Amino acid sequence: MTESLFMESRGAVEEDIRFKVQGGKIVTRIDRPPREVTRKFTEIPTSIISDCLDRFNVMDAAIKPLGPRRRFAGPAVTVEELEAGNLMSHLALQYIEPGDVLVIDGKGITSRACWGGLQTFACVRKGGVAVIIDGAVRDLDDIIKYDIPVYCRAVTPAGPHKGWGGRINLPISCGGMVVNPGDLVVGDLDGIVVVPRAQVEITATKASSKMALENEWFKQVEGGGATADFLGFAELVQKYQIEIV
Repeated sequence: MTESLFMESRGAVEEDIRFKVQGGKIVTRIDRPPREVTRKFTEIPTSIISDCLDRFNVMDAAIKPLGPRRRFAGPAVTVEELEAGNLMSHLALQYIEPGDVLVIDGKGITSRACWGGLQTFACVRKGGVAVIIDGAVRDLDDIIKYDIPVYCRAVTPAGPHKGWGGRINLPISCGGMVVNPGDLVVGDLDGIVVVPRAQVEITATKASSKMALENEWFKQVEGGGATADFLGFAELVQKYQIEIV
């Protein structure tokens, strides 16, 4: 009797664990920034955007671009995969809209790819403007020939599994940054910056002003000005008691 109860209890625990591990959640609708505001960010360098966000909100520099290296901006469709899995990124392709950026939390795993050529082609067909992966990809030849920026940590021929569930359009971590669905993701040759959905409009305004200011700085250098002078660094020389000999 005791052994029977033990086996019954063990079976219930195993069933409960199996349910939790294989489960997941998909949110099909997200709040996206206005398109006219999003378009402004395609003309703004990520460095300036980050400066306007207190020099934060930048993804790990190890996440590098593949394929076309152009600027892009779009709302995030977020994906969380279990290590070395790619089931949820396949499913997410059903929910992206033209102009979206697919952002995948692949847990930083580089020993197996969680993205490939077929998914890239499907993303292009759906109108996605970029794919950001905290993990590895494969099928590099295929990825490069499609006209879409893809950022990742590594390239490997090793394939993924589809043994577990995950989450779509819930908060994730990607490249050390919290990314919420609908946040604005901007990329260029410098890397990736994330603008929280609630700060998109004010950041666009600040960034436009900073771009105008930096254009003036370049003009001053062109006219023979010294950066230390017009940026106020001469005062810091005195403040820090820097000796000039």
